[in-house]
Amino acid sequence: MAKVKCPKCSYVNPDGQSNCIRCQTPLPKIKIEASASKPAFTPGMEAVQFQRGQVLANRYTVLNLIGRGGMGCIYKVHDNTLNEEVALKTLLPHFVRDKLVVQRFFNEARIARRLAHPNIVRVHDIGSTGDVIYISMEYLEGKSLRGILENLAPGQRLPIRRVLHIMDELCSALEYAHQYTVHRDIKPENVMIGADGSVKLMDFGISKLMANTRLTGASVVMGTPFYMSPEQLRNSRDVDARADIYSVGVMLYEVLTGVMPTGVPKAASEMLKEAPPALDAVIAKCVDPAPEKRYQNAAELRAALLPVRQLLMAGNTLEEVADKVKAPPRFSMRKVIGGAGLLLILAGAAAGLYGAEQYRRVQSVTTPLPSPAEQSSSSFSSLEEVVHEVQSIAKLHLSGLKERERVYKEAGLLWEAACAEKERNPSLAQTLGQQTLQYYLALVMWPKDNSMVFIPAGKVTVDGREYSEAPFFIDVNEVTIEEFARFCDSVERGWRFPEELSQYRNTYPKLPISMVSFFDAQAYAAYCDKRLPSRTQWARAAYGYPPDASHAFPWGDAWKEDAANTENTTARWSPVGEFEIDLSHSGCYDMVGNVSEWTRTVVTPSETPPTFGSLLTICGGNYQSEAIPLKDMQKQRYEKRLPYLGFRCVREIPASAAVVRVWLRSFH
Repeated sequence: MAKVKCPKCSYVNPDGQSNCIRCQTPLPKIKIEASASKPAFTPGMEAVQFQRGQVLANRYTVLNLIGRGGMGCIYKVHDNTLNEEVALKTLLPHFVRDKLVVQRFFNEARIARRLAHPNIVRVHDIGSTGDVIYISMEYLEGKSLRGILENLAPGQRLPIRRVLHIMDELCSALEYAHQYTVHRDIKPENVMIGADGSVKLMDFGISKLMANTRLTGASVVMGTPFYMSPEQLRNSRDVDARADIYSVGVMLYEVLTGVMPTGVPKAASEMLKEAPPALDAVIAKCVDPAPEKRYQNAAELRAALLPVRQLLMAGNTLEEVADKVKAPPRFSMRKVIGGAGLLLILAGAAAGLYGAEQYRRVQSVTTPLPSPAEQSSSSFSSLEEVVHEVQSIAKLHLSGLKERERVYKEAGLLWEAACAEKERNPSLAQTLGQQTLQYYLALVMWPKDNSMVFIPAGKVTVDGREYSEAPFFIDVNEVTIEEFARFCDSVERGWRFPEELSQYRNTYPKLPISMVSFFDAQAYAAYCDKRLPSRTQWARAAYGYPPDASHAFPWGDAWKEDAANTENTTARWSPVGEFEIDLSHSGCYDMVGNVSEWTRTVVTPSETPPTFGSLLTICGGNYQSEAIPLKDMQKQRYEKRLPYLGFRCVREIPASAAVVRVWLRSFH
């Protein structure tokens, strides 16, 4: 949609305005194109529309056309296989012959199919029939954030509480997605708001998989210029999660103020009196032209927004929020955004990139870099401050329990070793210090119901190769029918519960869940703020701790009759924890039998993140298999749903002092 920027107050007006909505200044005739990447609708496109009632691929009954862009159409269809309404995204026929476009189209599907999170639009299927290439995905009743913003009356803004809710959900989606990919096109058009208020991130069509560079050449710039970071403008290939953080900052400013932060913008709190000043520093940090000065991940950004959101949700007025959340010293929006190259919107991409490069050069000249010794000393001192603060909090969580007392004592010994190596071996001191931090933090994170066990840092041998694992928590039991059903009912718009198990849902709630795909398991884990274990984490919990544990079975190297729920016994699907001898030394039940378990590790030597079509590692035996030693693994395709395949989850512990420092601020 074309827009016109006011030369006096910088407000970006919709097309058709002769005077600025905000200050009534006469507007110039020069317009800003919000998205130059979408070709205009051309005659002949309407010929590709499918008619209501038409059936595609012998599966999808067309209900109506719900969207159309320069490259394709989106239809609301009835999926006759799933017996539900879904959205079907199709490519226009003249693009089907373009190999790069088709690659990008399927790239979106491959990425999205592996992302199972409540705040990411779910993709069900991809395929082709005749000249039609399609992706079927979750159908959402609602509007894009762009549509909501454009429907606001002149001068009207979204309530701050709603804005922060949207940003919190968006950060949750990115925190999860960044394990696998960088979105690289965060903008209001790609954020869907459901009729029930749910927030969904969509359109991973130009994302770059962390391990895939085929579709992003060295000089290719992909994205939407309004929201792109300086490094993305230079080269899209090598950007990381911090590019998305930049885009979120631009979008947050736009949603709060109604204008893009072009030129030398005012702080958001100066543009909108309802905006808490604390948000100014958050936005400025997001859009800093130097990636290392931004929030380093979505979790940090989410934590920075949390105090303001919590106070507003608790009923505090905006004035009270401003008093309670003291904003850090205000960043210079002139320095930050002016140097970021956003002037490209009016002055051209070259001028913007030149400004960003000049800013970088000035910074490198005026700010001398510390020596390696000074960096190590400063880094350890920073770590030391955080360790002491977390230690004091951890001490309050011992609750007189022997296991926690033991972890607390081990943390103290690790810290003593770290301090002893501070001068002699700074790198080792840093590693030991980070482990100390994780041990203390584990005591604070320890589930009150003891549903997870703490696995200390250590080594484990997998397929003859030794790995080092950081400390983590893992579920004592496999996820049960009861727990998975609770998740399905709690997710906004619901999640599919296996129809094959519906008869057991109320009668046998403690049976381990099965008939779930890798993506079902991933979605459950994300909902619980957990992850699926890697193969090495699973092995560490099964036989890697303590070091002298058997790699075959918890009780030793030889099989014992009726020891675990496998085909070697009277085969049956049993409630979790029923076989007492099938208990690993770390404290996990049913790692030999009951149901086999998904992990997030693909069956390749490189152990890259799973992608479309990957074979995944399955660990543990099950009630339909013979006894399988703990050290062995099986493999299965990610989409399989089997009666003997379930999962358990892990919760990883942050090691970065910077991340923990953000957490400490929200804790206080």
